Amino acid sequence: MSASPPRRSRDARVAAQLSLGRAELVAALRAAPRRRLRDAAERMLGDIEHDARKGRSVLSGLLGRRAAFEVWAHYPTGDAVDAHSGYRFYYHAHERRSAGEHGHFHVFAPLPPRAGEADYVHLVGLSVDARGFPLRVFTTNQWVTAERWMPAPRILRALDRLDLSHARPSRVARWVQDSTRLFAPQIAAVVQRRDARIAQRAQQLGEDGARQDRRTHIVSQCRVDLSRQFECLEAAGFA
Repeated sequence: MSASPPRRSRDARVAAQLSLGRAELVAALRAAPRRRLRDAAERMLGDIEHDARKGRSVLSGLLGRRAAFEVWAHYPTGDAVDAHSGYRFYYHAHERRSAGEHGHFHVFAPLPPRAGEADYVHLVGLSVDARGFPLRVFTTNQWVTAERWMPAPRILRALDRLDLSHARPSRVARWVQDSTRLFAPQIAAVVQRRDARIAQRAQQLGEDGARQDRRTHIVSQCRVDLSRQFECLEAAGFA
């Protein structure tokens, strides 16, 4: 399951940025499972403080002291797979990156085997800066990862069950899982927008044509910010 490089001979359509207003975000966080959200936020804050004291970042667990960070290469090699749950992720980067982006995580859920189809589904992409701090969440078109396509409700249920507790490196796996918890409202928004955009394009290209259209790489995306998210958590009553 590898993200394919977009063809440079045809300009990829840029997905419009979604934006959740502060009141909308606070309301969504207030409605989220409180214990799980609080635990994720506390772990992330603890990890940030620990990394600051050590002069390192969450990405150190992936990249170590490598002399070079190779674009398109998967980190860790062979991907990070939770042998118990089947969920997995990997980190990589493209030649062209959005402002401030160091690279991004792709997160996948396992699916029951089905003849002629992939046994995994892409859940979400998480773009981060050089510290590993999330910058945006995004969805990709089907051709990018050759996934088995699933509708938004199935994606969101799989995200709700995301379990990377046995994936390695464990520190990075925990950060990825907690990030999906903390930014669950924005992830839900981009997954739902993905389906709406594909349905709209399917009116001209057909459903399969829309999913395989290599002019569309990123289908939907939303900028995120840790500081703002923590502020909204406080406003939602997570003191």
